[in-house]
Amino acid sequence: MYSVIKMKLTEREETTKYAQEKIRKYLENCDYTSALLLSHIYVDMRLRSLITDWLSPPEGKWKTTSKEILTELKFWQLKKICRQRELLCGDENKELEKLERKRNYIAHESKLWKSISPDERVQIEHLCRFTIQFLERTNRTNSQKS
Repeated sequence: MYSVIKMKLTEREETTKYAQEKIRKYLENCDYTSALLLSHIYVDMRLRSLITDWLSPPEGKWKTTSKEILTELKFWQLKKICRQRELLCGDENKELEKLERKRNYIAHESKLWKSISPDERVQIEHLCRFTIQFLERTNRTNSQKS
């Protein structure tokens, strides 16, 4: 008989799993604005994580690096750095721009408490699916990939 060995998830993998579950749950409950805002939050966190990984701080120093160096950067700056360092693939930059625009529109136009149009719902669902895929693709650190 074979036994299955469960590998302990890394902090990044745990975050990915948690975020994906939460985003899916919001979508299932038709809470599209919450799904969109949560998507933006987790993509923002992951962009910081990718840059921190690219900087390759010594083991155990990544949280400090992320907090002390990257805290002041805005979403668009994180996206730009990731694009310049080729940490994004394919159309991810375009999708990140769409996510940022839609999040800003929803958050700043008080759409959070209003009903959204069917077109907006489709756009948000698309962006949330992109987020889930992006988190999955970026689930592993450089040290785990080598």
